Amino acid sequence: MPVTHRITLHFEGLSQPCVLENAPELYAALGQVFNGWRMDEVAGGAQRPVLTVRHSDYGYRIEGEWVRRPIVLADRVDALCAFIAELVRAWVEDNPNLLCLHGAAVELGERLVVFPSTYRAGKSVLTACLAAAGAVVHTDDVLPIDPALGVTRAPGIAPRLRLPVPDVLDHQIRRFIDARTVVRGKRYAYVDPGPGALASHGERARIGTLVLLDRSPGPEPQMLPVGRNEILRQVIWQNFARAAPAPEILDALHAIVAGAQCYRLRYSRADQAAALLMDAAASWSSMVATTPAAVLESRAKCERAAAPHPGDGRNGCYRRAAGIHERRVDGECFLADAEGARIHHLNPIGSAIWQLLVEPASIEDLVATLGEAFPEINAKQLRADVSAFVTCIAERGLVHVNPEPARASE
Repeated sequence: MPVTHRITLHFEGLSQPCVLENAPELYAALGQVFNGWRMDEVAGGAQRPVLTVRHSDYGYRIEGEWVRRPIVLADRVDALCAFIAELVRAWVEDNPNLLCLHGAAVELGERLVVFPSTYRAGKSVLTACLAAAGAVVHTDDVLPIDPALGVTRAPGIAPRLRLPVPDVLDHQIRRFIDARTVVRGKRYAYVDPGPGALASHGERARIGTLVLLDRSPGPEPQMLPVGRNEILRQVIWQNFARAAPAPEILDALHAIVAGAQCYRLRYSRADQAAALLMDAAASWSSMVATTPAAVLESRAKCERAAAPHPGDGRNGCYRRAAGIHERRVDGECFLADAEGARIHHLNPIGSAIWQLLVEPASIEDLVATLGEAFPEINAKQLRADVSAFVTCIAERGLVHVNPEPARASE
């Protein structure tokens, strides 16, 4: 198909343009799903586009600088979804100072509530239900964070729902979704929550609450306290902007989690979960997270095991590598390696071993100390676990070992 309609667009925050060929319907749809993300039609020039979409008899073909193979899709809305996903990726690449989480975020009770992404947890449907109840939507998929200022920046993109919408939802919410759907395809629909209900592109907010979603069969939704260590593991996993050194990422995410209330929401129906969240938002400050007694006891054991002990640098002893960046949360360690490329998580026993390695220690030293703290663990199993763990962190460059001396031949 010859090119009969070519649009070159400059998006605010992108250094390179995007090109749409024979796809004016995608251009029109972008105007329907974006809020405040400025895009200007510009004259085509010599500058290489960061993304190109070509529509032909074979469908929509999307190409980009980092797209290994062209994305070809027949459905218009599928192509729109793929283009927006790559556009956000381009925006993140052009703003390397930002972190970026997979997850949803809404404004409730004058604070930003963030739902870090978990597989098929229903965050987009929950976001739509919260919008129907009066919450302001910041995102249902990707949340950029400015670590220097400690604030989020709304992408300004309408929520995208997977079709069909669950038929168990309250009929008023279903009517809201039907009435506010602005773009609909075979598999997805974009829902504009309405005037003032979708944060505009770049709008800033501070995270006040982090909620892990746990969608499972059950009679009523429940809000349960959850440890900050579990929340931190999840946000580290869901951060996909890796331009900053790992120690900076760890510090930024640790600060966000440390300053937020942390909960787990168990639910089966999104409309009921939204109602619970709306009620809870009025009394966030009175809901204080508590740590289960079993966790406190485990933490105490690990702290006792990690008490200082003599080390002498003998052969066969392990020692910490230099330059490791450490953050401790609820009895667990999060480490950023010296090269600044990776973040590692250690469970309570692993954290105790790491603390013991403040001074050089052999496997036997570690097993003896931990055996006193955890007498209920089988000695043989404990030694196997300690050896496997130390070998693992040694392979990752977190510790070094002084080699055993070679035995003299008889």
